[in-house]
Amino acid sequence: MNEKTVGFMSTWLDQRIAAINICMGAGFADAALTLLYSAIDTLAFLSAPANTKKAGRRYFIDWCKRYIVLSPHSAVTGIDLYGARCGILHTSSATSELGSEGKAREVWYRFEGQAGVNLMTNTPHPALNLDIEELVGAFGNGSQQFVADLAGNLAQRTIAQERVGQLFSWGILTRAV
Repeated sequence: MNEKTVGFMSTWLDQRIAAINICMGAGFADAALTLLYSAIDTLAFLSAPANTKKAGRRYFIDWCKRYIVLSPHSAVTGIDLYGARCGILHTSSATSELGSEGKAREVWYRFEGQAGVNLMTNTPHPALNLDIEELVGAFGNGSQQFVADLAGNLAQRTIAQERVGQLFSWGILTRAV
């Protein structure tokens, strides 16, 4: 990546992590999870093959498998995280189509001594518990590893560089819309 692109991507990533941490500090667990899953979607898009138009389920799961490293006792998988993402983004709950179909397990969260659970669950598999602070830490570490991996992979770095230009860049509007 050229220096400008690296700087923009680093700034984008730093802002996402800062926003997640601000939400965490304010006790806004749902908002932190929304930002985190959205950021994974974006990084999965940056890591997807050249002809890909959006991240989608497959690339989100692949990115999580590679970069979200949870504690050894965690049974949460990439598809579980994708189902959790769908639940948070679409219904602000653990409920997802993948969970209802038995393809993913519901993820219930722990945060600051409290548990976020789905009281109306009716899924084929038992739910998994996940500490939000652990997930946020794993995302921070994984995103740093992703950036390091891009530095060593010219083909993927070129794809990501082109896609970074599609991300919102906030500044002064130079022409009328």
